[in-house]
Amino acid sequence: MIRSHVIAVACLAVFFALPAQAAGKRVDGRIKSFECGDNCYLTIVTKSGKELNALCAAKACEPWNAETEIPRDLIGRRVRVTLDTGVQLDGSGNEMGSYPAFTVVKLK
Repeated sequence: MIRSHVIAVACLAVFFALPAQAAGKRVDGRIKSFECGDNCYLTIVTKSGKELNALCAAKACEPWNAETEIPRDLIGRRVRVTLDTGVQLDGSGNEMGSYPAFTVVKLK
């Protein structure tokens, strides 16, 4: 039990350390998906094939977040995003903690 807990904590530490190092970093890619639950998340695929999933917190995301969907014609579209940190909320609006966030999304 303790071992699995230690592994889980270590994985979370690595996960949250990576976005901090990349804070404010601009990344080019293509939109893969957009999903909403309590929060809305955008997934992009970089030129190297790496998937990045983050809160969609940019001004460009506002209409998608309001509708809880992205226009179909934007899937596959090239984008430049700025990766930073945002706050996840639960269904009641309570803060759950920090999470990677795209704070700028520019369609190309």
